[in-house]
Amino acid sequence: MHDSSLKKPVWAWFVLIGGLLFLIQFSPTIIITLVLLFQKPTELTFFSIIYMTMALCIVVVAVWAIKRALYVLKTYNQVKKEQQQNFSEDSSKLITAELSKRKKPIWPWIVIGSGALLLISAGPGVIMLPIMPIFLVGMASDAGPPPVYVPLLILTIGYGFIIGYTILFIKAVKKIK
Repeated sequence: MHDSSLKKPVWAWFVLIGGLLFLIQFSPTIIITLVLLFQKPTELTFFSIIYMTMALCIVVVAVWAIKRALYVLKTYNQVKKEQQQNFSEDSSKLITAELSKRKKPIWPWIVIGSGALLLISAGPGVIMLPIMPIFLVGMASDAGPPPVYVPLLILTIGYGFIIGYTILFIKAVKKIK
């Protein structure tokens, strides 16, 4: 039968894909910031050095995490190949028949992936996500007195989306486990 000690490194795929998307999105910004700092050395301040150091540390950690994820995936594939070679043809046919019988849903991966893409694309704006409906209510009232139902509607819909996605995310993680 199938060895249960060998588990799929799903986290490695998340780290690999998420890290690559992060580096692809933020690399131009970091490179431009570096170039601007050295192009105008008179504007080189203590805070710009600290911010650049933080950005470079984040990039170094992302690259390290991607390398680690690649190493884990590589060793997983090697161990998987060795285990498959040790099984006889009969047991491998039994395993493939057993695996093909199981149907795995795709909706949890869609929920998790779409949320991850939105969080990565939002960047530092993720910090504002919990107060976004309140901010939108404040912005709606700047143009003049809105009808009474508008602030309540904005709050209900905004927090409804946040709570709804959180519930879907928790159900998706439970379904994958």
